[in-house]
Amino acid sequence: MARRSQELPLGLIHDDLLGTGTCRTEESSWPDLFPRDVFTLGLTPDLALTSRDARGEGLERCWYSGTLRSLKEASLLPPVPGIEVYRFTWMPPFHASVVIRVEQRGPVHSLHVKMTGKERGPLAVDRRILLTPTQWQAIQQRLEKTRFWIMDRFFAPRPVEYVDGAYWLFEGVREERYRVIDILSPDTDGPARAYYDLGALLVELSGITLASGELY
Repeated sequence: MARRSQELPLGLIHDDLLGTGTCRTEESSWPDLFPRDVFTLGLTPDLALTSRDARGEGLERCWYSGTLRSLKEASLLPPVPGIEVYRFTWMPPFHASVVIRVEQRGPVHSLHVKMTGKERGPLAVDRRILLTPTQWQAIQQRLEKTRFWIMDRFFAPRPVEYVDGAYWLFEGVREERYRVIDILSPDTDGPARAYYDLGALLVELSGITLASGELY
C-alpha cells in the first residue's frame, strides 16, 4: 500500500434518513462525495486490479472525500445536463495535493486548478483559466487514448506490494454518465502511460510548476 499524502481522519460512513452519506470520527464529520462501492476496485501502476472489502471501500471514500473537502471541491453528482466535466485529483505522499477540473459549458471551456496550502489555511493555488477549443480538443484526444469511458478490461491482480506512490483519481461526467478511475502512480513505461500523459497535460495547462520527475 502507498502512504497517504495527508493525515486525514479515516472515518466510517453513516447514512442518514435521506440516504446521504456522512464520514464521521470522534473529532469531526464531513460529507461523502462519492457513490457507494465506487472504490471497490482500484488499479496498480500497470493497470492490474486491486480489490477492497466493504470497510476498506468506505474508508477510501472518506479519505478521498476529505481530500477534496480540503481542496474546497464538491461532488460532481448529480450530473448537470449539457455540461461535460473531468476532474483529476493528484495526491502524492510528500507534496501538496492538487485538483484540476476542466469543464465544457456550451461554447465555454475552462480549467480550475487548486493546491492545498498549510493545514486549515487558505489554498496555495486557486485559479480559473479559460481554455481554447484547441486545448479542449487536446484533452479529448488524451481521454480517448485512455479509453476512459469504454475501458472494461484490466490485468489480473499480481502479488506485488507497492510501498510508495501517489494516488491519481480521474472522474468524468458526460451525457449524465459518471465514471471514476482510481490508479496508483501510473507507470510511464507500461499500459497506464495514457493516464500519465492525460494527467501531465492537465498539469501543463494549469500553469502550476512541478520539478522534473515530481509528477509520479
